Amino acid sequence: MQTLRTWINSPLARIARMVLKAPRVAMVVGQTVHLSGTSREEFLADAEWVAHEAVHLRQYREHGLLPFLWKYLVESARVGYYHNKYEVEAREEARRVVLANPNHVLRPLPRHASPPA
Repeated sequence: MQTLRTWINSPLARIARMVLKAPRVAMVVGQTVHLSGTSREEFLADAEWVAHEAVHLRQYREHGLLPFLWKYLVESARVGYYHNKYEVEAREEARRVVLANPNHVLRPLPRHASPPA
């Protein structure tokens, strides 16, 4: 994988963190992973999290910046964050990546990535 471009203490990620009521957030805009509540080192140390965001990087490359943002927002408005097909794809691929490594220990999904109660 190419070197990930990150933005630490991103204002966009901080807003997402508040909306999701999450202690830490990584979100992709274009080809940059925006982080809030975590360091670059903590993010890169979590193989599942990196794999999840790598799917979003690919989605942006495939759809283009504005078309992907639009599709993502429409999908989220239609079915919610958890059921958003782009999030479902990223969660599933991240789990496949880490399950392929027999030494990796799966951690519980963050609250905002878990099914609504």
